[in-house]
Amino acid sequence: MRREIQIWLWGIVSELEYQLYPWKSSTPPDWAKERYGADTSIHDNHEFSNDDLHYDWLKAHDQKIGRLQDEVIWLQKQVRELKEK
Repeated sequence: MRREIQIWLWGIVSELEYQLYPWKSSTPPDWAKERYGADTSIHDNHEFSNDDLHYDWLKAHDQKIGRLQDEVIWLQKQVRELKEK
């Protein structure tokens, strides 16, 4: 049951993501540039390196994991306080 709910929620989130970010490349299509006034000139001359992308990806995940660890520690403290009462 829990797994089915997770899959259902994942489907909703992925559909929302598709609606918010309808193009699959790093540069928006022409209609999006015109409609939203997207400034793509900063992307034209910028070279991405895989090392930078991997570092940023790892850094973002490290921050998420750190936040989750802090939340788990806080939850454990709350459970201990509830058990003491």
